[in-house]
Amino acid sequence: GEKRLCLPQILNSVLRDFSLQQINSVCDELHIYCSRCTADQLEILKVMGILPFSAPSCGLITKTDAERLCNALLYGGTYPPHCKKEFSSTIELEYTDKSFKVYHECFGKCKGLLVPELYSNPSAACIQCLDCRLMYPPHKFVVHSHKSLENRTCHWGFDSANWRSYILLSQDYTGKEEKVRLGQLLDEMKEKFDYNNKYKRKAPRVPSDPPASKKPKIDDSTSQSPNSSEKEKQSSWLRSLSNSSNKSIGCVHPRQRLS
Repeated sequence: GEKRLCLPQILNSVLRDFSLQQINSVCDELHIYCSRCTADQLEILKVMGILPFSAPSCGLITKTDAERLCNALLYGGTYPPHCKKEFSSTIELEYTDKSFKVYHECFGKCKGLLVPELYSNPSAACIQCLDCRLMYPPHKFVVHSHKSLENRTCHWGFDSANWRSYILLSQDYTGKEEKVRLGQLLDEMKEKFDYNNKYKRKAPRVPSDPPASKKPKIDDSTSQSPNSSEKEKQSSWLRSLSNSSNKSIGCVHPRQRLS
């Protein structure tokens, strides 16, 4: 199953600046529900120092829902480089010689304009939302959306660190040469700052079959299936949870509000 995180730890660290009322409101809007940990899980959390030994129980939240919750409360976009904030109602798209449209299908979907020139570091805001016109880093763009079509959908297995798999070339491009050229630009962008070499560029299809009269027979048993891609490590914001405080927060029961 999907990884579950200690809810009190998130509330005491990542979301420490938000009240329970604010968090409850977002959980209601996104239809996020928490479960109660088992006795064995509770004991492990206490031994690891995440919870005080006096804690009677603890709420757990799936990693996907934790990302959705934190995105709704924390992640805000930035203004484009050439935008005047006092005229934010007329934000223009950051069209450049290399910019092109992309989209993702996570949590309601979103379309954006990727500006490769702005991708100067892993957290650089280089994708402009076509709806609000604000800029987002790739790992935050994949959780950004203006629609609520999937609030009642059971989300599972999402990890913003895997943004390279979620960001796709816009379907507006229909020309074969144009799609190939922009696809290469997108691949080049995804390969930047990929320190663990997780992203594998798709090899171009080149016809190499011999003429039909000389085509050799191939034993199907020798074909190999492609290796499955390794799972990305948890997002950097979750790594900070290991140093969180040990405040005691009451358990959140399934389908109950935080209290």
